[in-house]
Amino acid sequence: MSEITEMTDVQQMNLEILRLVMSDTAAAEKAIGFVGGNRLNFELFKDQYQLAGAETTPLSRTEKAIREAKEALTLFSTGV
Repeated sequence: MSEITEMTDVQQMNLEILRLVMSDTAAAEKAIGFVGGNRLNFELFKDQYQLAGAETTPLSRTEKAIREAKEALTLFSTGV
């Protein structure tokens, strides 16, 4: 019997992103590029993706979520 290979944390994060964007690979590619394995970026992206529900496609929703998440990131780098 073959041994099951466990997913890494980054693979798990990327899979969750793919599921979140409804398996839209273009949207997932952009989101994964933004997140880059960083847990804070991931959490901000997820929050902003939920808030961008008015966007009509997963790709436009992803792009808006990334823009908003980048703005939110400034709160963490300025020491506010």
